[in-house]
Amino acid sequence: MSTHSAPTQSAAYREGISVGLIGAIAIALWFAILDLVRGDPFATPIMLGNAVGSLFLGGELPSRAGAFLGYTVFHFAIFTLLGLAFAWAVNKAEKAPSVLIGVIGLFVAFEVGWTGFTSVLAEGFGQLTWLQVLVANLIAAAAMGFYMWRQHPSLAGRVDASIGGRLEA
Repeated sequence: MSTHSAPTQSAAYREGISVGLIGAIAIALWFAILDLVRGDPFATPIMLGNAVGSLFLGGELPSRAGAFLGYTVFHFAIFTLLGLAFAWAVNKAEKAPSVLIGVIGLFVAFEVGWTGFTSVLAEGFGQLTWLQVLVANLIAAAAMGFYMWRQHPSLAGRVDASIGGRLEA
C-alpha cells in the first residue's frame, strides 16, 4: 500500500502555479545576467517582446516598455500553464509512475526540437543563441524538478520500483 496521499485539487493548482513561476523566474534571471554582462539590461525580453508584439500589432513594433511588459506577461503565462501541466503529470505519476517516464521523454523531445528551432531562427533573434536557450531551459527544468522533487519525495522510489516491476498496484 502507498503511504502518500494525493493533494487536493486546489493544492495541485497552487503547486502548478508555484512550479511554473519558479521556471519563469529561473529563465528570466538567466537572461537578465546575460544581458547585464553584455551591458544591455532587458535586451532579451525586449527583443522577444518585439517579436511577439509584432505578431499582434500587424508587423508594427511595440515601444520598449510595451515589448518588455508584453513579453514578461506572455512568458509568465506560458510558464504558469507549463507548471500546471507538470504538476498534473507529477500528481498522476503518484498513482501511475510510468506517467513520469513519459513526461521525461516528452521533455527531451521538446528540448531537442526547441533547440533546433532556435538555431534555425537565431539570425532573427539578435544575440540570442540556441546554446543560451538550451542552458536557460535546463536551468528552469532543474529548478522546477527540484521543487517537485521536494513536494513529492517518495515519487523517485515509486518510479524506480515501477521500472523494476516491484510496485504494487
